[in-house]
Amino acid sequence: MGCVCNCKSSKTSNQNTQLQFNVAEQYRNNRNINTQDSLEDICQSLCNIGQEIKSLGQLRIEVQEKIDELGTFKAIEQIDSKASCYQFLQCADGSIFYGLVKNGVRNGIGKQHWLTNGNYLESVWADDKANGPARMIYSNGDVFEGHLIENKANGFGIFRNKKKEVRGFWVDNRLQGNGLEVRKNGIKYEGQFKCGIIDGRGQYTFPDGRIYRGQVKQGMMHGEGLMTWPDYSYFKGEFRNNHIKGYGCYTHTDSQTYMGYFFSNYHQPVKQLEIFYSHDQCVQESDKLQKFYKQYGGDHQ
Repeated sequence: MGCVCNCKSSKTSNQNTQLQFNVAEQYRNNRNINTQDSLEDICQSLCNIGQEIKSLGQLRIEVQEKIDELGTFKAIEQIDSKASCYQFLQCADGSIFYGLVKNGVRNGIGKQHWLTNGNYLESVWADDKANGPARMIYSNGDVFEGHLIENKANGFGIFRNKKKEVRGFWVDNRLQGNGLEVRKNGIKYEGQFKCGIIDGRGQYTFPDGRIYRGQVKQGMMHGEGLMTWPDYSYFKGEFRNNHIKGYGCYTHTDSQTYMGYFFSNYHQPVKQLEIFYSHDQCVQESDKLQKFYKQYGGDHQ
């Protein structure tokens, strides 16, 4: 049995007692990309150094399968070849750390397993905080790979789950600036993120060949934009919450151009988009509507 160190934590709230990687929770919504409240900052003390601990504990099936699939995390690949240099630590929150230890705290490469929620982290620590390349595998098999500075995601990172892959730059746990999201349903987004959410200007490319370029807000086409179809027709004008809505200009397949007020309806079962047009600003109440039909594939967004 090893020595026991005194707890030095300056924070006692439940939220700050362990290194929380909540990126996965923020990506469950297929529309929004939201990373706020992820990777909580902590000041966690470690206790019971080497106290009869001989393993990281039983990993959940989804986590072990993902480790087998991904292989060794290059940033800490030495850890298995120089086992005599590393120690097990029982952390105050019940998690187990295995890696380099100095003066009773984590310093150097290591692995950490939270037995309560099943999350598994591989990273590099300095003065008891994760500082360096990191890979978190969540209990459900989601994966975040990136760079941490004092327990927070900062720098380029990649998040993957069953629905999508997201690449971009994190600043204090939030995706900021230009990034890329590729969804398993064939939709791809390239453009700006703010506070972890698709917001600003960007481009959506859809499986049926449609392309939207323009303003985006809260993960949706919203504002001024241009939608083009493979048949060379296009609409340039106002979008609201993923729908064409407002003043704009639509050019049909016959090259006829219509300027006025528009709104659109999606019919998911038949994969059809109806575009309604009128010179009257109250287009939804006009009795002189023109209607255009467009076909689309898969999720309309």
